[in-house]
Amino acid sequence: MSLKFKYRIILSALAILLSATVLVSGNTKVAYADVPYETYSYNFWGDDVLQPHAYLYSKTISSKDFKKALSYPQDMFYFEDALYIADTNNSRILKLSLEGQVLMEITCADGAEDLLNKPQGVFVNTDGNIYVADTDNSRIVEYSPEGRFLRKIGRPESDLITDTQEYKPTKVVVDKAGRIYAIAYGINMGLVEFNHNGEFQGFMGAAKVSIRAFDYIWKNYFSTKEQRARMQTFVPTEYSSIFVDNENFIFATISNLSEEDYMEGADTVRRLNPTGTDILRRLGNYPIIGDLYSTADSNWSVFSDIYATDYGCYFILDSAGGKIFAYDYDGNNLFCFGKTGSREGTVQNPSALTLSDNHDKIFVLDSIQGNILTFDITEYGKHLLMAMKTNYIGDSETATREWQEVLKANANYELAYIGLGKAYLKNGEYKKAMDYFKLGNSRKYYTKAFYYYRKMVMEENFGKIMTFIIITAVLILIFVWIKRIRRWVGEVRCSMSKH
Repeated sequence: MSLKFKYRIILSALAILLSATVLVSGNTKVAYADVPYETYSYNFWGDDVLQPHAYLYSKTISSKDFKKALSYPQDMFYFEDALYIADTNNSRILKLSLEGQVLMEITCADGAEDLLNKPQGVFVNTDGNIYVADTDNSRIVEYSPEGRFLRKIGRPESDLITDTQEYKPTKVVVDKAGRIYAIAYGINMGLVEFNHNGEFQGFMGAAKVSIRAFDYIWKNYFSTKEQRARMQTFVPTEYSSIFVDNENFIFATISNLSEEDYMEGADTVRRLNPTGTDILRRLGNYPIIGDLYSTADSNWSVFSDIYATDYGCYFILDSAGGKIFAYDYDGNNLFCFGKTGSREGTVQNPSALTLSDNHDKIFVLDSIQGNILTFDITEYGKHLLMAMKTNYIGDSETATREWQEVLKANANYELAYIGLGKAYLKNGEYKKAMDYFKLGNSRKYYTKAFYYYRKMVMEENFGKIMTFIIITAVLILIFVWIKRIRRWVGEVRCSMSKH
């Protein structure tokens, strides 16, 4: 039996023991045996390792209780204890309380006859203004917090967009400067950018063209004219979702990828600065693609929505597997949970996710069932996210305490050892940091800690080292002088004896 196989058996046994425990989320106790999904992450070796649940399913808001049930809703946004839903096939925007009460309904723009037409995106800025990607009307509409129509931004006027080219905005976000960014069906030149006045500014963050070398060579050098005409044109991939973080950078996901793209570790997530440059950190052991493997029972992850915290972590919705993947600032997989199905706590076709302001709740929109699932954070999840946050802001004392709590519940969690290593590194405890980075299998941070440790040792012992060097040099000089003197004396004696 191989060491790796024994290792996986031990981890599985630990996971079973953990599954028998009970975690407390708020005032509700939930037994792990009742949870319809597993929570896991990938370790250094690429194995999926079970871990305690970071979030537990708590309830479902069923739209069957509404006067009109949701019909294929495509987007959702959380703002000030309310959920905003793009109810696409009903051509409306709903504002819901967290208990599922309909607080507001928007069905038209400039006048009762100017109806929305299958909106697929909704966003709320810090002032409470509501932005809607009115997809089939080819426009973006802005409303006041009360739902009063303010303005509409139509099709961009640009030579880059032909008259025959489709323009159907599907997602919209607004940054702190009032710049508006949209994903539009039919546009593969990147995000469509408007200034705060709604004037078209151009395209930002065009996704790279996905071309395999064999296809390129075949198309350009060996195929006939007729074959080239039948072959698919190489065009940039399109974004599937966007999110503006607290630093005004835009997270974007790409979902229309081939199996070869996944195998090659394609960039399925990007973080774009104002110039459109991707600045996402990818320092983890594996590409940010969700599940690392595709099996007969599980396809590759398809990212359909994303949410970023103010401390570098981000959550991505996998519409294919019904899962939520959480990553840290460096691109390490923190955890993953969720499942498709008809059982309570599972989803059939998740289309959007959002989190509460303090990240103690995750909301997932199911476009087929027309439901909103709520997942509450566990004590383990609280310690984990607080450890990430305090590490990020440099509060090493609190981070150390939180990571130790994480390890109490999950002794095999490599990122906890890395987190503790970062905290000790911040405090200047380089030798201790090296030990924890080694336990966490982080060569990068181990090398960094070793560099500072070696430098510290050199500085602390500089006086001793210099004293040793000087004494050694003096002794060598004395030895050389004595040797020369003896040689000279010998030569003098030899000369005198001859005379």
